[in-house]
Amino acid sequence: MRKPNEAHLVESPVFLKSILDSALDGIMSFQSIRSEDGQIEDFRWVYVNEIALSMVGLPAEKLINQNLLTVMPENGETGLFDKYKSVVETGESLVFEQHYPSLEEDRWFKISAVKLEDGFTVTFQDISEYKLALVEADSTDERFRTLFEESMDPIFAADEQCKLMDANKALSALFGYTPDELKEFNIRILFQSDEDFNTFIMLVRRGEGVEEVEFQLLTKDEHIKSCCINCVLIEDAALGHQIFLGVIRDMTKRKLAERGILRAEKLAVTGKIARSIAHEVRNPLTNLTLALDQLRDEVPEEVEDADLYFSIIKRNADRIGKLISDLLNSSKPKSLNRLSQPVNEILHSSLELVTDRLKLQDMKLTLELTEEPLDYPLDTDQFQVAIVNLLVNAIEAMRPGEGHLTIQSLAQDRFVLIIIRDNGRGISQENINQLFEPFYTAKKEGTGLGLTSVQNIINSHGGEIDVSSELDQGTTFTISLPR
Repeated sequence: MRKPNEAHLVESPVFLKSILDSALDGIMSFQSIRSEDGQIEDFRWVYVNEIALSMVGLPAEKLINQNLLTVMPENGETGLFDKYKSVVETGESLVFEQHYPSLEEDRWFKISAVKLEDGFTVTFQDISEYKLALVEADSTDERFRTLFEESMDPIFAADEQCKLMDANKALSALFGYTPDELKEFNIRILFQSDEDFNTFIMLVRRGEGVEEVEFQLLTKDEHIKSCCINCVLIEDAALGHQIFLGVIRDMTKRKLAERGILRAEKLAVTGKIARSIAHEVRNPLTNLTLALDQLRDEVPEEVEDADLYFSIIKRNADRIGKLISDLLNSSKPKSLNRLSQPVNEILHSSLELVTDRLKLQDMKLTLELTEEPLDYPLDTDQFQVAIVNLLVNAIEAMRPGEGHLTIQSLAQDRFVLIIIRDNGRGISQENINQLFEPFYTAKKEGTGLGLTSVQNIINSHGGEIDVSSELDQGTTFTISLPR
């Protein structure tokens, strides 16, 4: 039981005011002002604590016993008056947030209104800093989202099962998938080989991350892209599990440029060597040929086997001369007489030159030439030499009666593509990088200059030639001509 003096203290107005004034939130109490028919017309201040006074910026004498709409008419305009009126009339408390941009500082308050007799008590909590933090966080999120979406490099987030959770527009553009297709997408599909994918997963999951590691990735149309990947595994507290966060950089164009520079350097070196050989060999070779002709005239006819030996020397001297000429031609930039003409006509005319070989070897031919007109400025003779060389190589790589030669032409993005595919013996990955090197050949009678010359012709037209192959599966040559 409370002692009499304790009861007096608790019920003391001074004591209650002390408690309310020490509160951290602003507190105000109002009494309803009603019309003759009982309708609420306004509210009169009956109490305001110190914090509320500092929030409003007015002294107590300017508020106590004053009408709410007289002192703060904006309460009617913003709908606050109607909310307070609803609390008094229904008895239901309200909690809401209110923005006051008209104050000296842009302010936000969390407001709680409770009915008290024929009026209400309202509590104000200043949440301006909280709101400002939210706005800044939203702004930061928006900036990062903009960076994410507008990045030129593909960016992705995937769950622990490698299912794509989010991806930017660059990933969709690079690999050719629509946003709807990416919704049920697994990043495993991007990797050309299971071995590369397993290596990628192992590096990320054991905490090392993947930093500038190069992988061969596939587009939707199964075109190979040389890409560098940066990827880490991070904890997502909101989702309660780990996610893969990665950035992909397409290195294909850089690789092509590097290969082009390397090719140009090799051709320059080859040309220099060829010119040195030509200078050092052709003069003695010419003297040898002249001496041979002189000797042929002076040797009596009755000398046994003389013509046989003369023929052997002459034939090999001519072969040396041809090798020197081929070497010079294979490494020298081509002088072109280019005229715009249908690519398919060049392919048909080149095919006519090897049709007899196909028939004699009982090989199958498939033509998949686009109906779209593919006109391109070409040097007819030289470009035909390149195509015929590729067709002959393809035929020689296949077994009689089992060979299947496929020739395709198509327009893709900004390129005209010519694809020549065989199902022959194929080329090992070890040797495929040497394929266009001067003097590299797998043929017993070959000089190793044919494909070097082909590459030189294609490059002189501003194009690129690429090769892919598997042993016992066949080889595919792809010529890309920029439009």
